[in-house]
Amino acid sequence: MDNQKLFLVIAIGLTVFLLWDQWEIKQTTDANGNTVTQTSITALDTSSESSDIPSTALSSAPASDVPTSTTAATSQSAYTTITTDLLTVEISHRGGTIQSAYLNDYDNEFNSDAKFQLLSNLDGNTFHAQSGLYPTEHLPDEHAEFSSAKQNYFLGSNSELIVPLTWQGENGVTITKNYHFKPDSYTIGLDYVVTNNSDSQQEAGTYTRLSRSAVESGSSLMMQNFAGGAIYIKNAEDDGVFEKFDFDEFDEQPETTSTGGWAAMIQHYFFAAWIPDANVSSTYTAKTEQGKFILTTINPRVFIAPGAQAVLASSELYIGPKEHIRLENLAEGLDRTVDYSFLYIFAKPLSTYLHWIYSFIASWGFAIIAVTLTIKLAFYKLSEKSYRSMAGMRKLAPRLAKIKETYGDDKQKIGKKTMELYKKEKVNPAAGCLPILVQIPVFISMYWVLQEMVELRHMSFFYLPDLSAKDPYFIMPLIMGASMWYQQRLNPPPADPMQAKIMMMLPIVFTVFFLFFPAGLVLYWVTNNLLSIAQQMFINKRYGEKKEA
Repeated sequence: MDNQKLFLVIAIGLTVFLLWDQWEIKQTTDANGNTVTQTSITALDTSSESSDIPSTALSSAPASDVPTSTTAATSQSAYTTITTDLLTVEISHRGGTIQSAYLNDYDNEFNSDAKFQLLSNLDGNTFHAQSGLYPTEHLPDEHAEFSSAKQNYFLGSNSELIVPLTWQGENGVTITKNYHFKPDSYTIGLDYVVTNNSDSQQEAGTYTRLSRSAVESGSSLMMQNFAGGAIYIKNAEDDGVFEKFDFDEFDEQPETTSTGGWAAMIQHYFFAAWIPDANVSSTYTAKTEQGKFILTTINPRVFIAPGAQAVLASSELYIGPKEHIRLENLAEGLDRTVDYSFLYIFAKPLSTYLHWIYSFIASWGFAIIAVTLTIKLAFYKLSEKSYRSMAGMRKLAPRLAKIKETYGDDKQKIGKKTMELYKKEKVNPAAGCLPILVQIPVFISMYWVLQEMVELRHMSFFYLPDLSAKDPYFIMPLIMGASMWYQQRLNPPPADPMQAKIMMMLPIVFTVFFLFFPAGLVLYWVTNNLLSIAQQMFINKRYGEKKEA
């Protein structure tokens, strides 16, 4: 097999992959990255409960008792604003719904004063984190009116801020819905204190819900990432199963029960997830209703004796970015929300290594260069085999051309004499195939790692203002195209004139692609190309000297 044909196949394959990546994803986010939430698990601490609170019996949750209507909190509803170091959120008094959330450390756009809004209450662009109790005949769901003692809360220097919302039922049942905020955290805790002042036993269960408006497909030439729903479940047979589904697949998802898990809505850089208590069995459902996509988590109900009080199993909501360190320390499986496509097994270790390098270098640009160098060193021997084969082919190019010229259209004779020449000179044109094929998964995995890294968002490197955005001066893409062209010059020319023309066009095609790619990704490709050129020139010289000797 001619090595030049192999490179042609690989180049075309990568081109098709890039085209597929840009056009195949059905649902995308807007230019700013839209809103998503994420959560982590906090087990219910019963050590602080008073001794006169009776133990409660758990019961499975009947889905019919949970409200299906998802009427959103409106801008006319009263709300309470909470400000922490990382978050500014609005909690509507209607149902205690988190109707708006801003990330204080993330600008909406590069160098803008406005902060990035994840949860939104705008018409046509709603994204809410809802929660409530069931059965709804006697308990407050996301439509019930709560009251708040204050309109504004500030975390300040406190180690924890608890924001209580209260509801009083006609039957004497009192509900306190507590939101918990902590410093340096995108996680919001939620629990309910139910006081049964009625003369009969009461049953109560909790549910949480993510509800968002339809997401329109994008038409940008930029790479597009997965946007949709995700559920992580655990059962006796599996350690953990991660399922993601597009928005147009919500109604196809079966009802699922799991002890320990979470439900999320994912998009580029950010996501939202409700995570129930890991010790209870929760039921997850997905559906569409009135143009909204809805993920619901239903937790078990408890029975509360007359005159007793119970703290219901807690849940947590994470509203924030897909930051590597935070995800590692949150709920099990939550790191799967970072979309590495089908190459998770390769991309995850690369991402971990890249963040480890950054912990020493403290520069994402130099960290990318260092990881690229490491990858080249790891594959040096494999690459050397490939480049040695190409060097041998290049050395034989004049003699191969002579054979073709001598035997004209006699393809059988040309093939025979060519194989004799390969055997005599101990050159195997297929020797470089496997080493290159082995490196392709790692190469594409790095593509996904850099594409998904929120840490690169608005991060500068030398003249590049934002590693997550395209190069504003197109310098790096042009260097990439030039390096690709020069690398081709180091390879033996294709014998087929049509192949030669296609190979000449590939640097132009790839340069056009890379004009719109994130600068961090282009930096990786440029570094990889330059290192490959240096390695190939060294091997060509070394191999040539040995042959001459």
